Amino acid sequence: MATDRRPRRAPQEEDRRRDSGRTRERIIGAAVGEFSAHGYSGARVTRIAKAAGVNAQLISYHFDGKAGLYQAVLERGTSALDPLPAADRSLSDIAGDYVRVTGRNADITRLLAWEGLGDTPEAGEHAAIEGHGQGRADFMHGIVAQLRARQADGEFPEDLDAGHLLLAVYAMASAPVLLPQVARQIFGADAGDDDFQEEFAQQVTRLVAHLATRHETG
Repeated sequence: MATDRRPRRAPQEEDRRRDSGRTRERIIGAAVGEFSAHGYSGARVTRIAKAAGVNAQLISYHFDGKAGLYQAVLERGTSALDPLPAADRSLSDIAGDYVRVTGRNADITRLLAWEGLGDTPEAGEHAAIEGHGQGRADFMHGIVAQLRARQADGEFPEDLDAGHLLLAVYAMASAPVLLPQVARQIFGADAGDDDFQEEFAQQVTRLVAHLATRHETG
């Protein structure tokens, strides 16, 4: 008996791009947790592929291997953490918000700690890694320039160095994630708890605000 079978349509280019994009997102999402927990050296592509529900070969196809995937995760994560001092917000409010952002992106914060300890791809393993480092340095220099402009406008005292202030804000924001045991020792609280994170963000806001208060009354 004859059947009326319509020819199957070839996937549209837009559909293929959408599927490819979803696959990349699943892989990156799985890789964030893996790199955060084990560092670059300890991370395993097979575990990332399993967590993402994909064939491990797709990591090579989409990211040119483990180093390329690490680079993609690093770019995504650091863009989420970058403190962008909005002109219409005070430095103290920005510092408090950065505590909140860091807490919401704890995996990325831990990944940056691994990076700081030197657990990164070997030099030359992936060309984009070196370029990313210079790009981050340029970004940070831009933030320091913005802070110096705020300092010239009188937002915080002249005897403070803008670069050191930026580093201090980074350190404060990262402390609950990178030193949770110290938070427990001081407060008997879980540093990852939302209530603790919000309380700490408010305290950092007040701390930075006092810089301006002392400057105005000094």
